[in-house]
Amino acid sequence: MFWIHLAVGLVLAVFVMSMSVTGVLLTYERQMLGWARDAAVPDHAGETPMSIDALAVAAQAAGAEPGHTLIVPRDRTGIVQVSAGRRQNVYMDPYDGRVIEEPGHAMEAFFSRVMRIHRWLSFAGGRSETGAAINSAANLGFAILLITGAFLWWPRRWIWPLVKTQLFARASYPSAKARHYNWHHVFGVWFLVPLLVIVLSGAVFSYPWANRLVYAAFGEEVPGRSRGPAPGGEDAAEAVVQPPASTLAAVPLDRLVNLAAQDSRSWNRVSVSLPGPQAETVQIAVDRGNGVQASKIRTFTVARDGSSVVEPEAAPASAASRARRFIRFVHTGEVYGLIGQTLAGLASLAAALLVYTGACLGVTRLMRMWRQRSAKA
Repeated sequence: MFWIHLAVGLVLAVFVMSMSVTGVLLTYERQMLGWARDAAVPDHAGETPMSIDALAVAAQAAGAEPGHTLIVPRDRTGIVQVSAGRRQNVYMDPYDGRVIEEPGHAMEAFFSRVMRIHRWLSFAGGRSETGAAINSAANLGFAILLITGAFLWWPRRWIWPLVKTQLFARASYPSAKARHYNWHHVFGVWFLVPLLVIVLSGAVFSYPWANRLVYAAFGEEVPGRSRGPAPGGEDAAEAVVQPPASTLAAVPLDRLVNLAAQDSRSWNRVSVSLPGPQAETVQIAVDRGNGVQASKIRTFTVARDGSSVVEPEAAPASAASRARRFIRFVHTGEVYGLIGQTLAGLASLAAALLVYTGACLGVTRLMRMWRQRSAKA
């Protein structure tokens, strides 16, 4: 077991270190991108942000169509986003509605490059199939390291004076080897579970067979990709714009947002599905989380005249689909908010430390063995 652990560790050290360091850099990607985009909003000292109705008009003037989503932060001073799909976004100044081209471009380019290295070992350009295969294999190899490491860590006798030496760092060490040995054990045991969660969830993204296992565990098949029109496309716009004529007197969107959010405390942003000119209702999502925590997002159907606010029962997602979404964001820790992200970042940092200390110990051992055999020869 020891030699398996040592051999796998030395072979994969560079690749696991690469994924660990980039994982640390990606810890607060969502917050950093949000900060950079908000920083791109020009200074409007003394001015009042536009109303949601005015922002909707500005969004339509910029090319938005009924069915596209207008995302407005609660403080109304941050950048406004108009989304027509996952990768089709326009950003606007909340004070005058002007389109801001590529807000936070430098920050986004940085994280994009780090992500390409993290996922595909690609230092230039797009996806590298070879790099993706290497990183995926290294990720599985790291799982082997964690499991064998736990086996090797397991004390032969559970005596507290002995066990605590492998649970806690010491104040001082007689040598670098002693320090590496202690740190390797301490950080390995404390971050074993978070690292296993990160590694196994990463395998689901990397391998179709792992993704199929998630669905098979719930007795389901992997759903095929939809080939219908993109959200907000011509067909979607036509479906919204051409309903029967509405007899409701529309009230301002700001009032409808207040009605939808009246029972939601400390919400962070609202997403308004831009209605067609004759639509009788508006879809409004109130988000109390970070944008990916499904349990903190409530979606309402609000009558255009403000006469009713209904939280419709959405078609329940299958157990496998819920699990797959959970796996997607447990990998980054975002499913548990800032605390989860911080834990994932610390686990990645611990992984880098495990690689460093393990490589030092392994190379030292191999060199000592080589010297002993040379002396005997």
